[in-house]
This record gives sequence, C-alpha cells and structure tokens, in this order.
Amino acid sequence: WPSPDGKGTMRRIGDVLDCWFESGSMPYAQQHYPFENKEYFESHFPADFICEGLDQTRGWFYTLTVIAAGLWEKPAFTHCITNGIVLTAEGKKMSKSERNYTDPMEIVKLYGADSLRFALMNSAVVRAEDLKFSEDSVKEVLKTLIIPLWNAYSFFVTYANIDGYEPSETAFKDLTNPMDRWIISAMQRFVQEATAAFEAYDIQKACSLFVPFIDDLNNWYIRRSRRRFWKGENDTDKKQAYDTLYKVLLTFLKAVAPIIPFTTEDIYQNLRTGEMPQSVHLCMYPDYCDEERDLALENQMSLTQKAIAMGRALRASNNLKIRQPLKTLFLVDREEEERTILNSMQDIIAEELNVKEVHLSSDESELVDYSAKANFKVLGSRLGKDMKEVAALIADLDGKTIASMLDGKTHTITYSNGEISVSKDEIIVQRTELEGVKVLNDGSLTVGFDTKVTQELLEEGIARDIVRSIQNLRKESGFEVSDRIRLTWDGDEVIKQVFEHFGPTIAKETLSNSMSFATLDGEAIDCGDHLVRLFVEKD
Repeated sequence: WPSPDGKGTMRRIGDVLDCWFESGSMPYAQQHYPFENKEYFESHFPADFICEGLDQTRGWFYTLTVIAAGLWEKPAFTHCITNGIVLTAEGKKMSKSERNYTDPMEIVKLYGADSLRFALMNSAVVRAEDLKFSEDSVKEVLKTLIIPLWNAYSFFVTYANIDGYEPSETAFKDLTNPMDRWIISAMQRFVQEATAAFEAYDIQKACSLFVPFIDDLNNWYIRRSRRRFWKGENDTDKKQAYDTLYKVLLTFLKAVAPIIPFTTEDIYQNLRTGEMPQSVHLCMYPDYCDEERDLALENQMSLTQKAIAMGRALRASNNLKIRQPLKTLFLVDREEEERTILNSMQDIIAEELNVKEVHLSSDESELVDYSAKANFKVLGSRLGKDMKEVAALIADLDGKTIASMLDGKTHTITYSNGEISVSKDEIIVQRTELEGVKVLNDGSLTVGFDTKVTQELLEEGIARDIVRSIQNLRKESGFEVSDRIRLTWDGDEVIKQVFEHFGPTIAKETLSNSMSFATLDGEAIDCGDHLVRLFVEKD
C-alpha cells in the first residue's frame, strides 16, 4: 500500500501473534526493551498500578501477567483496579445497536464532567462490581457535593470581599474558638482517612468521605459560625474564623482535586495568592498533621450532633417544625461521661433545637413508662418449655427493675422449675410516652420534648417564620448581604402582636432600618395559622 506521507510503500508483516500478546507486551515494547532504554525500563518496572475491566481479564490482563511471569517471575504491576460493567438502569448491557444509553457528553453538558466522574468513582463499579447507571446518581452529586462546595466557597468570598480579608493563617494552638479547632481537627481526620484509602487504591472509600465532610463544613461549622462573619469590627475572633475557613477550603480542594478536577481548579484560581502554585493540580497532596487533632473535642461534637439529629428527627416525626420554639428539651443518658459532655454543650443544643431550657438527667422515668417483653430468640434456647412461664413473669416487671437492667444490672426471675438471671439483652424494652411529652431513644441516649406551646412561644415561632420570609425576599430582590432595608408589613391582630413583641429581633436579623404597617396587596405568606404580607426595599 502507498504510504500516506508519499515517502514509500507499506507492507504487511507476515507473522503476527495474537493481538492480546502484543497488548500484554506493552511494558517492554513501548520502551523497545532490551534494545533501547534498558536502564530506564528496569528502574520503572513493575508499574505502580493498572486498571482492568472485568470483561477483559482473559485478554490483556492474562497475557500481561503470563509474559511478565515468564520474563521476570513476577507480575507487571503492584496494584490493580478492576472496574465492573456499567449497565442501564434496568440492568441491561449498554449496546450501540440498541442505543439504550444517554450520550455521555449530554450528561456532561447537563450536570458537568465532575458530577459524572464522581458518580462513577463513588460507586461499586470501581470494585469490579456491575453498576446500574442512572442519571439520578449524577444529579445527586450536584445536590450533595458540587453545589454545597460552591456554597461554602461563595459564603467565604462574599464576606471576605466585604471585609477586605487578606489570606493568613492562625496556628492551631492559637485558635480560641472551639468551632475552629473542631473543623480543623475534622479536616485532618478527613485527610488521614482519604490518604489511607487512596494509597490502598480503594477509590470508592475515599470518595465516600467527601460528602459527609462538606456537609459538616456547611451545615455545622459555617452555619454555627455565620454570626462571627457578620460582626462589624474586624476582631481577633473574626480573623480566626476567616483563617480557618480559608485553610479548610484550600486543603479540601487539594484533597479532592483528583476526583473533581474542574470544580476544584475553578475555585482554587480565585483563592490562590501569588506565592502558590499556578494550578491546584500542581499542589502537593495534603499531609496529615497529628498536631492539629483534638480527639476529645471531636468526641464532644459527635455526641452533640447525635443529640441534635435525634431532636430534629423527633420534631419532624411529630410535626413540630424547628422554627417553633419549645419550652423544654429532655436529655437522658445513662453514661456519666456522656452526660458531662452534653452538659458542657447545652447552649449549642438548645439553640440548634430551638428550646428555652435543657433538662439533663440519667433517669427516663419522668419521660416514659417502661414495660418489657421476653426476647424469645435469645431466651428460648435456655428455657425450652419454661419459656412461656418466664415470658409472663418478664411482662410483669416494674419500671424500676427494668431501669436497673438498662443500667447493666441483671435480674433474677424465679419460676416453677428454678430461677434464671436475665440481662437487658434478653428482654425487649418498650417505652410509653407520658402525656404532653414526645421521646426518641438510641442506645444510652433518649431525647424528649415538652410539646406544650404557650402564646409567647407561638408568637416567637411566627417571628422566626417572618424573618425567614424577609431573608428570602432580600435574596429574590438581589440585595447584598450588607444592604440595609425598609420593611412594610400587613397582617391580623396576632401578626401585630408579633411585631410589637419581637419587632427589634426581626429588625436586627433582617437589617431593617424601619418597619411600618400598611395595607398590602399580593401573595400572603403562611406563618403557622396566620397570614402576613411583606414588602422590602433598600434604605
């Protein structure tokens, strides 16, 4: 055949081995070993890792291994990542002839390349398992990772620009706010665990850490620290908050850049200063720093978050919206160490769960009545035909006895053929809520609310609804976070009482320089059982 460059003739080689043999010869053939590059090849063999599709193990993988074993008596690689098969959402193999898949570039255009990359990397397909692919999994990445990361970055940039913040660093030992120390410590834990997963070539495990950390950053650290960035004066606490958030964002970007390279590069370009590498992909991967861990604080925050999560779940299951203040939160924990932690975190818990007071104790009796049933699965093998009689005696146990068993004590039950010591693992405890109280239990911790809502609490809840509605109007109107406004409102007698009693709070929270009543048209906003109309304008 004439050569395309017109310089000669191309001739087919007569003897060609199987194409998989050629592919398996790749480590040597691409270096023309041993005729050239002998020293370079031998210093770089075997490869750090290969990636092999499960459906190709009989081809390239097989010959690669056989040839390396024949030549060197060892594999051609030290690690192997094997990917499974990507199937349709219905579990069918994707086929060009059937066109039963969406063009990947269409998905990229809709959700971004990073969302598609992360959806695949964070799935079992990187562990040699099949994946039923759905666009919903890519859309979920936008909601849980990409947009929350942009939100954290946007929050920082918005306030940093307002205050003219210049990047700097506060040493961990000098941080005075526990929220700063906690997020730095949590960040180091994230780096440690992600590094270990990546070094073990466990891509899905590494990816599984991303969303929980960015959720902690947004929904715990930033939300709890938001007021620190609002302060008018540029005090030490405010600077430490900026330094902390800046450091955490940059570290997170460097840690996740291999998986979501485009988003991280975009954000990095706006955060980098003159001395930093030109690209996030030219930065060194973050090194774990044990000196920036506070394990006791991490444990405190973990238990605090658990109590708050249980409280929110209890509110949701009983239609007690979080903006409605309640009088009392009951925290019951049988573990003394945990009670000490919860006691030190009372203010945070009260604020997060919107209660006026927190009542902490080790005794659930003021919240619930106990009753018990026999655990037939556990006791049946021990008691045999006597099971029925003992089950009836367990059902007659009083609350005090059950409470002592929950504290770890055993109780001896005497029956017609003898006696048996029963522990908490051999009974099933049932809790009946007392009137006006709602409770939820998880292990040693029980949370409960006094659900009675007084008129004052009702009005405060409506005030919080009004604040939220005004903030939404500010956002919809395109106002800057620092803009002062004039507020006009319209509502019934209860709404008037709310503005009378909580007007200063509403004004402070919404940056309202003035608030006035007037008859307004337009859509009314639901605030519990009452309607309010609002109008905002820049002052």
